[in-house]
Parts: sequence; structure tokens; C-alpha cells
Amino acid sequence: MKTRLLLLLLMSFGVVAFGQKMPSDYFQEATRYFNEGDMDKALEGYLYIVENHPRNELYPRALHNVGYVYFLQRKYQESVDAYTKLLNGGHNELEPLGGGIMADPYTNFRHRAATQISDCYYELGQYDSALHYLALSDTVYKYISTCGNAYAEYYIRTALRYADIYQKLGQPDKAIGKLLPQVFDSGLADNSKIIAKLKKLLKGKPKLLKQLDKAIDGVYLKTFTSDYGDYERYCIQWLGVEIRYPYKPWEENTKETVMKKMRESEFYKMVAGL
Repeated sequence: MKTRLLLLLLMSFGVVAFGQKMPSDYFQEATRYFNEGDMDKALEGYLYIVENHPRNELYPRALHNVGYVYFLQRKYQESVDAYTKLLNGGHNELEPLGGGIMADPYTNFRHRAATQISDCYYELGQYDSALHYLALSDTVYKYISTCGNAYAEYYIRTALRYADIYQKLGQPDKAIGKLLPQVFDSGLADNSKIIAKLKKLLKGKPKLLKQLDKAIDGVYLKTFTSDYGDYERYCIQWLGVEIRYPYKPWEENTKETVMKKMRESEFYKMVAGL
């Protein structure tokens, strides 16, 4: 359950004066060692910044990378300790991350820290703690982006993570409940893994197609509120879960069209084939 890649240097934060190495030099050196696969030297460089320059603007990035290198080295408790410091540090979540046009725009320090702590506890087999920190990353320390595709990918990735942990906890119905809101293709991210996992979880359950047809026949329009204003979506209720059909501006958005598209979806085909 690995999540995000190492945070990269956004820009040159310092200038070398009179041959003295600056924190940015240590950061760039550490990143080079990381890319070369020398984790011990990479860790040494990031730790130097963390231990000697706590007020430097590179500190939270270096601290994140310390936690990430520890995670890759399977030193999960050390990784948790580093990410806990980052989680409690109050750093700027909206600091520009840097990178290409498709990269995340913001650092999301606390969101990433909570997510990685969840990963650590997952690897340690402490699934209750893994679930707790995943929920924190999803509710208290929410992912922030400006890209619809990034959000769509995040929702799918998070649903799969919830489902995986609930399965480990022996709660398959809760796993199903987390996956169902992502069953209809938004056109922004691939949800095929959602369908594949649901196929395994739903196998053997009776009268699923009959219940799904009844749910689609009862589709309804509902108003939702977000930070950007109110919006409407067609929804169905199935297996105790409200499932929204995603709005697609390139499609006709009528009740009849939505019902037709639901029955043409890979999700419906999967249920029909069980």
C-alpha cells in the first residue's frame, strides 16, 4: 500500500557562499543519492537538514523524505515518528509542490503524513491504526488539488485503500460500502480496479441484479453542497449505499439517459455476470 513518491525540490532555496554548503545543497545531494538507490546516504542528507535546520523552509520536505526513506527501508516505527512530527508541525499545505503540469500542485504535508502513517501501520499488521490514520487523511487532513482528474484518482485510490483495510479486519460489507460510490466511470480516472475488487466481494450474494435494476428504476435527482456551491446529481440506493452518477458535460444529462448509461456500464455488466 505505497502512496506517493518522494517530494522533490521545488527550486533553489539557497546560494552557496564562500564554499559553505547550504541546506539546499544537502537536499539536492540527498535526492541524487535517493535516485541512485543509495538510501543510507539519502537519509543522512535529509536528516542533516531535519536535525540542524528546523527553521529552514526545506525542513518539512526533508522531514517527509526522512519518513519516506525509512518506509522504503521497512523501518516502520521510525517512519511513523518522522511523519508524526510532520503531521503536528502545522506546515503550509498549500505550498507549491513543483513539477510538471500533471503533478500535484500542493505539498499536502499533513495529508501525506497521515496517509503514510496509515501505510506503516498496515505493513505492521496494525489494521485498526491503519484505518484510523486513513480516515484522518480523508476527513481532517483532506487532499487538496486544483485538478478534477487528480481528485477522481484520489477518490478511487482511497476507496481501494479503505476496502483493503476493511477486508483485513474481516469486514467485507464495509469494504463493499466504500467501493460502491466509485462504480460509475467518471471519464476522469480508471475505476477498473474498483469493479474487479467488487466482483470478488459480491460473488455469491443473491438477487443482486434484480436489486440493482430496482435501484436504477428508482433513480432520483438530489442537490449537494460543496465549497464551490450547490450541484445536482442523479443517484441510486443499492445495498444500503447512495451512489451518485457522475456528471459528464459531453453527455445528455436526463433521467432516461442516466438510467440507460447505468445499464450500459461495466459495473452493471459485472453484476449481471455474477
